[in-house]
Amino acid sequence: MSQPGWTSAKPVGDLVAGTLDPVLRKRGLARMEIVAWWPEIVGEAYAALTIPERIRWPRDGRAATLVVRCDPSVALQLSYELEPVRQRVNGYFGHSAVGAIKIVQHPVGAARRSAPTPREPDPAKMDGLERRLDHADEGLRASLLELGRAVLARS
Repeated sequence: MSQPGWTSAKPVGDLVAGTLDPVLRKRGLARMEIVAWWPEIVGEAYAALTIPERIRWPRDGRAATLVVRCDPSVALQLSYELEPVRQRVNGYFGHSAVGAIKIVQHPVGAARRSAPTPREPDPAKMDGLERRLDHADEGLRASLLELGRAVLARS
């Protein structure tokens, strides 16, 4: 039973897809889905350490070159597996769109960043937060305390 004026929930990917498409198109990535499907295309071993950067489409109608940003730690290993990756990319497109893959070595994402060591929040601020949440439902209270502890630890 839905509330008056409410709509059904939508996946975040559906909401941002249209917004990101022009940005990705500018880089030669015709559709956002290639970025979303990248972990399935390259496999778990490379998913966090690689990302498709752009597709260069030649003017003469030949197959494109996919430029992949790759963490230097796996670049050599990936270079030996480019043909199966190219075949999976073309399987994604449904035809032989990509004729070659070029690797650009550059650190990728947060894969190499170490997680910051958590600090303890100020006890006085935690006491104030706990007092404000005294009236809340137990499950909600526990979640809000956890969130508040994380926020206060960073401030």
